[in-house]
Amino acid sequence: MDLWSARSLVWVASVGREAELTNQAHRYFFDRYSRLAQYHRSHGRYARARRFAAKAEEHVPDGGSPPYAAAMAMPRPRRFVQTYAIAGRPRGEDDAA
Repeated sequence: MDLWSARSLVWVASVGREAELTNQAHRYFFDRYSRLAQYHRSHGRYARARRFAAKAEEHVPDGGSPPYAAAMAMPRPRRFVQTYAIAGRPRGEDDAA
């Protein structure tokens, strides 16, 4: 469903004009088709796996393969602040309702 919706959005955006996919779009389709090929291969559907692998090869991004995920540095969390937030009776006011 994910690929179908992405393909239809690309089609709608390119109706009536010459359009090229961006590198990010090629990476996205490469990743999705590769995952589908791997899924079908693991379930014994080799013909479908080959078909999706061929589609993935059509979308090989510039530079060969897509970049791998990397650990990114995050800022150190702020110090924990403890608050005493218990309501009490207001001073000097009569609480006669």
